[in-house]
Amino acid sequence: MNEKVTIVVPIYNADRYLDNCIKNLKAQTYENLEIILVDDGSTDDSGKKCDDFARDDDRIRVIHQPNGGPSLARNTGMEKATGDFILFYDADDDIVPNLVEDNVKLAIQNDADVVMFGFWYHNMDTGVRRDNILGRSFVGNADEFFDDYLLLTIDHEVFNAPWNKLYKRSFLEKNGLHFCTEVPIYEDAAFNSIMLQHAEKIVVNDQMYYVYYVRSAGSLITKYVDCYFDSVTYLYDNAMDYCRLHKDNNRQIERFSRLYVKLVATNLKQISCNDSIRYYDKINLISNICKNETFRKALKTAKLEPRRHFVKFFALTGNSLAVYLMYRFLGKLK
Repeated sequence: MNEKVTIVVPIYNADRYLDNCIKNLKAQTYENLEIILVDDGSTDDSGKKCDDFARDDDRIRVIHQPNGGPSLARNTGMEKATGDFILFYDADDDIVPNLVEDNVKLAIQNDADVVMFGFWYHNMDTGVRRDNILGRSFVGNADEFFDDYLLLTIDHEVFNAPWNKLYKRSFLEKNGLHFCTEVPIYEDAAFNSIMLQHAEKIVVNDQMYYVYYVRSAGSLITKYVDCYFDSVTYLYDNAMDYCRLHKDNNRQIERFSRLYVKLVATNLKQISCNDSIRYYDKINLISNICKNETFRKALKTAKLEPRRHFVKFFALTGNSLAVYLMYRFLGKLK
């Protein structure tokens, strides 16, 4: 195997993680690497550290740009990449030494547009590390993946992230694939829902190679974000476009609808429990979400667990006050 692999690392104020990040990259058993460190307007010593690393290893390139978020940083890395394959790696996570070698081998053997692989969740609050594997591997075309394997990747969140996937660069360029910079959250899952509309050959490696560190403090997932609802709706709309490419799609539409309702329910809770938002503004935000036709359709489609039946009933009947009071009460219980 002589194909070049570009590893794109978006970096923002990550100087405390960079030594470990570069150590992991240098430890890769596959040597034909191009490592692109995108310094996304860091205000700490990240930029200087990146330049120092580049001086010591000619495989490392550094790009400095004004802060634009991880999507823009990843897009920049993709644009500058010269490798046959592209891999994304977040600087504050961990990877095992054989990640690149094993998955490039699968990509080449199967002429794959994308190779997905398993990972660990590591909760930084509890110190607990949890395996995230699917139980079986997969090699097949777009229809076979959609029919036989997609639901498994949704349930195990293997579908979502860009960092547990190896992409063929010519495939990304041919289809003009890039991350939407106007979406502040779940933009990675939206990217993959668009990517899968074009992928013709897909491989899933059930082995684990990546350690995803779950950090609740400061995470966009755990705090209120102005465009959260628009972002998850953008993800859902693209997922529905993907489903519509396939004939027998009822199970897949239901599963994406369930995911979407779960994400919107999180947003409703964030709004209800955020004391920095005025009461009447909260009710207005909740009301607008409950009136949204996309959300209402998803509520009717999704098979929800019993604990979400209340929010379904209140939302469909337009009872914004009840939604607010329910989440305020649940928030106080916690």
